[in-house]
Amino acid sequence: MRPRYVLTAREMAEVDRYTIEELGIPGAVLMEQAGKAVAERCTRLLAGRPHPRIVVICGRGNNGGDGFVAARWLVRTYTHVQVILLGEADRVKGDARLNLEIWRKLGHAVLSFNEKALHLIAESDLIVDAMLGTGARGELKNEFKKAATAINECNAEVVAVDIPTGVDASTGQCDANAVRATATVTFGSLKFGHVFSPGYDHAGEVTLVDIGFPDMAFQQINPRTFWLDSAQVQEWLPTRHRTDFKNRCGQVYVVAGSRGMGGAAYLTSRAAIRVGAGLVILGTPATVAEQLEGRLIEVIKEPLPEKEGMLQVRAWDAIAQRLSWADAIAVGPGLGTGEEVQTLIKNLISRYSGILVIDADGINLLKGHPEVLKRSGASIILTPHPGEFSRLTGVAKEAILADPVGYARDFAGEYGCYLLLKGAPSVAASPDGEVYINSVGNPGMATAGMGDVLTGTIAGLAGQLKAAKPAMLVGMFVHSLAGDLACRHYGELSLNAGDVLNTLPEAFQTLRHPEGETDRA
Repeated sequence: MRPRYVLTAREMAEVDRYTIEELGIPGAVLMEQAGKAVAERCTRLLAGRPHPRIVVICGRGNNGGDGFVAARWLVRTYTHVQVILLGEADRVKGDARLNLEIWRKLGHAVLSFNEKALHLIAESDLIVDAMLGTGARGELKNEFKKAATAINECNAEVVAVDIPTGVDASTGQCDANAVRATATVTFGSLKFGHVFSPGYDHAGEVTLVDIGFPDMAFQQINPRTFWLDSAQVQEWLPTRHRTDFKNRCGQVYVVAGSRGMGGAAYLTSRAAIRVGAGLVILGTPATVAEQLEGRLIEVIKEPLPEKEGMLQVRAWDAIAQRLSWADAIAVGPGLGTGEEVQTLIKNLISRYSGILVIDADGINLLKGHPEVLKRSGASIILTPHPGEFSRLTGVAKEAILADPVGYARDFAGEYGCYLLLKGAPSVAASPDGEVYINSVGNPGMATAGMGDVLTGTIAGLAGQLKAAKPAMLVGMFVHSLAGDLACRHYGELSLNAGDVLNTLPEAFQTLRHPEGETDRA
């Protein structure tokens, strides 16, 4: 099965060029498949409407050519199909010109964009947006701006061809008047503009269609960004043998908690054992360990020396005893940011050789000192949100949000670590340059404690899988899938971290016994 890539406009254009020019597959063949797929998506949207009024708005390029083909397939079923062309017909070239002429030879009109066209748009039941496609970027001007505005002001269903007009396929950035589609039909691969906001919000329900691009065409561009879906995650799920015992199923050490932050220690260590780790030990300030004794019954609590509610440097002696024992260590949630805690973090990074998951205060304490990551013998997984990542790197948060894939990839490559940059969507980068974009999750997960559950989930999986990359990717996906499942019960506004923690078993069951797709695109 071909991986589900996420490409920029330039990468997809190269796939298209290679397929046509190097492999000899005619562009008209690809266009026919694309237009037919658009028509089929329209038909599903129009189910139950006997005489819908359909308007197909075409530009002069190949996106418009897809629109002409879609119109030809739609008119086989529906009576009222109108085609509007933006610009002069004599400037339409290549395969788009071929399909424009076929439409005309079949006896159908091509309308100019004028007041009559605006009236048709306003009165339509469904509009096909085939104006610009993935190659366009920047501000919408002239008739494109006017047409997009008219589409957004009407009450019709809107199907975008490849990507809504006004959305930058490479970034997800949008013109103020970008088309808001009910659904988008895209070809060959998802684009960045489909999965990152605000483009995500304009695309509606995205359908990815294989129109005949061979695997070879994708391989020659060496794609490094992937859409992480349930099919990939299922391949990495941990399994148990009937003769396994707890010490073989992942030994995880959690260093977390401080005065007032016992909940972070609870959520992290509880998540680690909830996802299947055989044995979890929580190293936490003695007062926190005492508070959790009656609540955290499956986890061993190890009281550590503290001062003013935070761990002291002399806690290192006890922590050091766990370095050879632990398959994975999670550190950071709720620790606080005192100097003595910072020393403990640096000791762990420099002396541990297993899988080390660093979150929250563990990341904040690396501010100004990210170079210590390069000297570590551990497989390090960092799980920052954009604010923490900004503090760690010194890069403005706004810049990170504008290019999360690029910044995550560059950091992971430079520092030789794994980086899960939390967001909507989250992205996970490996030192080898690969980046995976999460396909599940919901806005209800924007609440305190979710990151602690994620950290424990990854650490618990790392203890079992004994490998950082699959632990990071499965952890990211399972955590978000659990969020989606919990959201069905509680809704977005009431969702909290404990709900996700308790729904992790259901997420695993859903992956092991799928009844349908769990991701959006």
